[in-house]
Amino acid sequence: MDNLLLALNVVFPIFVLLGIGYLSSHLGWISKKSLTDLNRFVFRLPLPLVLFLNVYNMDQGFHIDNNTLKVVSVIFFTLTFTTIFMPLILNKKTHLNNGQKGVLTQAWFRCNAIIFGLPVILSLYGDKAYSETSIVIITTVPLLNVLAVVLLELYSEKTIKPLRLIINIFKNPLIIGALFGFIFYGFNIKIPYIILNPMNSISKVATPLAFIILGGTLELSKMENNIKLILLGALGRLIVVPLIAILGCLALGVTGVGIGVVMGCLAAPAAVSSFTMAAEMNSDAELAGQIVVVSTLLSIITIFLWIFILATLGLI
Repeated sequence: MDNLLLALNVVFPIFVLLGIGYLSSHLGWISKKSLTDLNRFVFRLPLPLVLFLNVYNMDQGFHIDNNTLKVVSVIFFTLTFTTIFMPLILNKKTHLNNGQKGVLTQAWFRCNAIIFGLPVILSLYGDKAYSETSIVIITTVPLLNVLAVVLLELYSEKTIKPLRLIINIFKNPLIIGALFGFIFYGFNIKIPYIILNPMNSISKVATPLAFIILGGTLELSKMENNIKLILLGALGRLIVVPLIAILGCLALGVTGVGIGVVMGCLAAPAAVSSFTMAAEMNSDAELAGQIVVVSTLLSIITIFLWIFILATLGLI
């Protein structure tokens, strides 16, 4: 029961934000054009600031122990394996267009580790898991964004040119935010409080505003047409990918806090930024948004089941 309440406490506020966006749009309080403009704003400023500050605020002199290294290795392997394996399956589905293939692949590997993973892990282990979880998030979030840019570019209708692909990766605001975070952290550059304070305030807008925008763009009547693709994306994100990662943990002898961190991060639903990026890169943003919503709803059940199963087996 406690685990179910934990999942509900994480998920319910997000559905409130989605509901606010949905009602605001359908009551005419905000136009579709305004939602598009707001989406562009979130993608270019608040979300990059979140990544920048996550890296900037790391403790100086932290070190990665052997167990944390194994956890990071499992997550990196799972994400890259999924990124390579998923397109091989989807390329055989000739009825899918490139926009759908890109969004589905992104949904499988791009998880909402910060919003969902961190609260779940801290609820399970308390502050003793914060350092390890922060290292995992800081090292994997940039990878997630690079993979997302590469995939959506590869599945675009344009002819792929390696130089342009590299340029587009480094032009992506999320990548820029993470890179500047590492630069400021690496050179121990201190930002004056008078500047850092508004930066923190703007970054806090990112997640609630992104979910409100997503709610405003939802067309529930259109979900029926995409139900098979939505379930393919959502169940892959919530069940298949975390299963691969957990098996990887067992193969390396990772249990306890380590396997809990992996489960918390990779069993999280699709990241809301996957919808934001899909809209910005002219991919199938509608399908991306539907997968975010459905995977978030289903995660109430799946996260509870993962916690219950791993706890029953004595692994967490």
